[in-house]
Amino acid sequence: MSTTLNAVKPLNIVAVSGGLNNPSKTEALVQEIIHELGQATPINVHFIKFSEIGSLLGGAIYRHQLPQRVQDDLAAVEAADALIVGTPVYRASFTGLFKHFFDFVEQTALVDVPVLLAASGGSDRHALVLEHQLRPLFSFFQAQTLPIGVYATDRDFTPEYTIQSAALRDRIILAVARALPILEWAPAKGQRAEVVKAKTVQANQNLGINRQIEQEEVLPSAAVPDLQAAESRLQHKAGKTSIQADVA
Repeated sequence: MSTTLNAVKPLNIVAVSGGLNNPSKTEALVQEIIHELGQATPINVHFIKFSEIGSLLGGAIYRHQLPQRVQDDLAAVEAADALIVGTPVYRASFTGLFKHFFDFVEQTALVDVPVLLAASGGSDRHALVLEHQLRPLFSFFQAQTLPIGVYATDRDFTPEYTIQSAALRDRIILAVARALPILEWAPAKGQRAEVVKAKTVQANQNLGINRQIEQEEVLPSAAVPDLQAAESRLQHKAGKTSIQADVA
């Protein structure tokens, strides 16, 4: 490994696989994306597998009712520099436990966080799950969903659940290539963990899925650089435009 590569601070990547089985096509897909990203840039990975934690999620209404392992996984999601998120398609959407898990993520912690979306399904007919289900979910968090997602079907895998499709591998390479400029620019690598720590503590104490939450339409970014300066410039420009229009 070159000296230049060693000098680059690793990205803190949290990968989430909503696949409930082991082995799992979704896990294999997410793992391949992790591998490809790791070939391109230094990363530290926290891999959350629903094949391991799925049975720990059901029945919890408040976050503090979850086992410590799941609370730690949620904290990792909130502190991540970027997410790789994959789900199998159940009934034309993500799994119920996948949604239940993200219901417990603190709703302001993922602002501006890059998210690479992935899914696996039985056929091509479910490919739009990336756009119609996953992208809106992370838009709620005001996360930055990356431009290219990855969708795989059963025929892309061997009976041993390894990837056999050259087209799928090409899609993964394209998704990672398009993600890299954003990932290497975006969150202050490793600094988000400190910024969102208080959010995580509060969520562990108070967050429940049946509690109504009020929040601003545009949330402050936990990433660096701070966006307030840019926002104030835009507001100032908008004000001048309005004055000029009145004069005209």
